[in-house]
Amino acid sequence: MDEAAIDWLIGQVLESLARQQPITPAALTFLLRRYAATGAEAVGEALGSALAAALEGAAAVEESREQAEWLSLFVEAAAISEDDRLRDRAAALVSRLRSDWPARGELEPAVRSVDACLSAASTLPDLFNPRELVPAAIDELEHVVRVVYQPGGGLAHALRAPQGARGTLIDHVATASALLTAYAITGRLPYSMLAEELMQFAQRTNAEPGASNLERFVARSEAARVLCRLAKLHEDADYRQVAVIAVSSDYANDAKRTLAELACTYLDHGADAAIFGIALGELGDLR
Repeated sequence: MDEAAIDWLIGQVLESLARQQPITPAALTFLLRRYAATGAEAVGEALGSALAAALEGAAAVEESREQAEWLSLFVEAAAISEDDRLRDRAAALVSRLRSDWPARGELEPAVRSVDACLSAASTLPDLFNPRELVPAAIDELEHVVRVVYQPGGGLAHALRAPQGARGTLIDHVATASALLTAYAITGRLPYSMLAEELMQFAQRTNAEPGASNLERFVARSEAARVLCRLAKLHEDADYRQVAVIAVSSDYANDAKRTLAELACTYLDHGADAAIFGIALGELGDLR
């Protein structure tokens, strides 16, 4: 792991919090993981205050993509905290996200919603009844994929226009992430194999039309995270025996190469580069 990058990113997030600047769920997730790993007092104090503020702010969020990102943060925090406010806000966000199912808009918010709800059911089964939430989320995921997926041609950008603009890199990455989460919960091989197909397609096409430098940076950092998850699956000998996988794939190396390229630019993005730090940590978790 690039400890210098990690330390710099921690400093950027702490500085943003000290200045009361807007902070992303990814930045707080990064800080949460660093606190869980190190127990650093300064990080813990800043994180506690930031989470308290985020719990209030998330109540006003209307956009489903952002709701899903806050839900993922609160679920991860609730797994290591006894603060009931985290669980209460997570429950409220799940309810709000589910109210938009079946999705009819753009693809990325739709699959992020499913991904976050599946993670919530898996991480906090005492709060969310997995026997009820998981089937509902799986049904929604299958509905979304059925609408936007074109065999060999990747995904459409929007459910409302399945024959229209093709999906961007982040559309494919977010869908692959949701499929891998679904596989982890259900064990259904078609989900993980489709996730691999989508990442193969995304790597070949690298579709990022009109994206800003920061959006491209975030999308590629997210892609590295999904590549790490695929690499971890491929480490499992039992999985390799039953799944149809790309023979020449080396997802760990793909993730490493992607993050090495991003290491040239993360300094340009300040605390918004925290997603890069999360990806670095997940790469470091591979054996």
